[in-house]
This record gives sequence, structure tokens and C-alpha cells, in this order.
Amino acid sequence: MKISLSVTGIFFVVVFLGACTTMPPTATEVDTDHLLSGEPLLGYRVTPQQLPEVDILGLSGEMRELLDSIAPDAGSSQRLAALLKAFGGQFHVKYDADSTLTAAETFHEQRGNCMAFTVMMVAMTRALGAEAYFNQVEVPQTWDYADADTFVVYRHINMVSKSPRGRRVVDFDLAAYDPVYDQFRLSDSAAFAQFYSNRAVELLKDGDTRAAFLHMRKALELQPQGSELWANLGVIYGRAGFTAESEQSYLQAIRLKPANLTAISNLERLYRNSGRQAQAEHYERQARYYRERNPYYLYFQARNAYEHGEFELAHKRLRRALWKYSDDHRFHFLMGLTNYRLGDMKESHEHFTEAFSLAENPGTKNAYMRKLEYLQQDRQ
Repeated sequence: MKISLSVTGIFFVVVFLGACTTMPPTATEVDTDHLLSGEPLLGYRVTPQQLPEVDILGLSGEMRELLDSIAPDAGSSQRLAALLKAFGGQFHVKYDADSTLTAAETFHEQRGNCMAFTVMMVAMTRALGAEAYFNQVEVPQTWDYADADTFVVYRHINMVSKSPRGRRVVDFDLAAYDPVYDQFRLSDSAAFAQFYSNRAVELLKDGDTRAAFLHMRKALELQPQGSELWANLGVIYGRAGFTAESEQSYLQAIRLKPANLTAISNLERLYRNSGRQAQAEHYERQARYYRERNPYYLYFQARNAYEHGEFELAHKRLRRALWKYSDDHRFHFLMGLTNYRLGDMKESHEHFTEAFSLAENPGTKNAYMRKLEYLQQDRQ
């Protein structure tokens, strides 16, 4: 049985459109106190004092030494610019999707995912006296297989610093950052909840379900209304063999966010594998409803079809995606490629032109140019 988890590791989160009001065949009351107690999994009721407490933004001595040496007589904004310049030339963090580290750990080990990089930058920027906050980027969903039974849905977070001179975005991979996507400020508590959730997922992948539960429980203490966190809790209970608690966690996730496709899909699989076909079919319809109305789901279907040489199918999916949302340059670029493969050069040119018009990031435009040059060489 494939299950889905949500983590903040690279740059993707789903955008859902519409809502479905049909109720499931049977309603189940959710006992959140029981779920949060951990008693089924741990054998005892966990207390807040037993939850992990990580100094996420704490600075090490070596970090303070570096900060003290960075333009000490300049203003905070100038010091931040000097720090970023120093990082660009002398200090590099290697990307590691499965390493959600604290600020000090990231600095010392020079590795981590986008959450690790961002907590390090927020901590250091604030120590310089500049404003810094966590910024969630609403970019389309993608996933990766963690093992034979699990795929992971990735999200993205970066740092924003504002000053009288403007808004500065500090991103793990600024060349891939695209301002076209909606963004919103995260409170520290919400960002820390994502940090603990990430660590829970990493522990679960390592087979430590008890530690995974404690970290997810900490995340939910920080953000009890976090639908994705409840869905992840459901995965933890399910992995430990507690089907009833897993079901209730998914139901709570859906009550908080009816369009939580991760929870809906996991719940459908849970019901199907436990022989409850009526409930399974209901949530299968729910999942289909949201997927078919999500332009990004249609885009990924189109991309998969294109990569398998099914250009007519890719064209069909892209037409639907563009009808629902026409402001994403990737949709137009893929439609340009698809029309090129189908021999419609006029349509291909129009969509390529629109893709370049919408793409604000120079790195994206350069990547598109290289792709087009390759197509020209391949045609010759």
C-alpha cells in the first residue's frame, strides 16, 4: 500500500481548486486527545515535558565569530549583503533532502535541505540586527519515492529580509526561485512545526516510529490546526499498525482542510486494504474530483505523457490545464514542445513566446534557450 507524506525539503506544495461537499458513507467521531496522547503506540500518555525540544535557531561559537567579523561598522542591511557575498565565495551548503538540521548543525556540517538552510539564514540574519522571516512558496506539487510503500510530497521554504532598500529573498537555490508563485509569511511557530514534522518523517523513514511520533506530536503542539501534520500523524500510526488511529488522523486532516489530497488518497487506500469498499470508493471519487480540477496535476500528467512519447495525450491534458490556469510559464513551454512534436509550428511558437514572457527568472529563460537549441540540433 502506497502512502503519502508531506515534508518541507525542496520547492513544492499543491494548489487545490474547488471543494466537494458530499459526505462519506459513514461519519466517524475523531478523538484528538486519544490521538495526541500516543498511548496506543508508546504504551503511555505522553506529556509536553517528554516531547523533543530543539534549539532550532541557536548560534554556535564559530557562527558568532564569523558574524562579528562581517562589516562590523556597517548597518544591518549592508552586513547582510556582506554575509551573503562571503557565503557565495567561501561557504557552501550541500543540498541533502533528508537532513533537516538546526542552524548550528547546518553551519558546522555545511549540508542540509531548504529548511535547514533557511533556519541557518534566519538565525544569522537576525543576529546581524536585520529583519528576517520564514517565507513559504506556493509552488506546484511534486513527489519522490522514499521506499516501496511511501512517496514524499515536497514543499519549499525560504527567507525574506525587508529593509528600507527593499525586499531581499534568500533561497537555497536562487537560480531556481520563481517569483511567479504565491508566497506568504510563516510565523516562527508554524515554521518550527514544519521543522519537527520533517524530522518525524526522516525518523519514520529510518524505522524509528516512536521517535517519529514524538516529533510529530511536537509539531502538532506548535500548530494544532495543521492539516498536513495530522495527515503525517496518520502515516506514523499506520506504519506502526494502528489502523483505527491512522484513519482518525486522516479524518481530522480532512476536517481541517477538505482538499487535503494526501489525506484523502491515504484514507482511500486504508479503506480499500481493510475491505471497506463503500468508504474507499467515496474517497477515490474525492481524490479524482480534486486531481481533475487541479491544473498542476494535469500538467504533471501531461509531462509524463510527453516523456513517454504520447504527445496527443500530453496536448489534451495541457489544454485542460491552461484552460484552468494560463499564467504558469511551464505549462506554455511544455505545450510549445508538444506542438513542436505534433508538427504545429505556429502554435508551438506562440506558446514558447508566452513562456518566455511569463518566466521572470533568468535561469529559467536560459534553461529554456538550451532546450530549444537542443531541439534545433536534434531536428537537423
